[in-house]
Amino acid sequence: MSRFSRARLNKEADGFEREAKRSDEAARDGDRAAKDPNLDPYNQGVASSCASTARSNAREYRHIASVLRGGEIPDNVQLD
Repeated sequence: MSRFSRARLNKEADGFEREAKRSDEAARDGDRAAKDPNLDPYNQGVASSCASTARSNAREYRHIASVLRGGEIPDNVQLD
């Protein structure tokens, strides 16, 4: 069990959920840019890659939030 209170872990989880939503928005922006006919193929590819990274980040943030809500702190997360 964590040395942090359940309330603190839930508060931290809420922050990761907010970041997940921001990453979802970034992924949608990247998807739109990847389809923008005004962009050259290189920049469309960059936008597509960025969208993929943003989706991956969102999944990771949601996973961390889930673990925090379960009362644990993931190994890759440092809480101060």
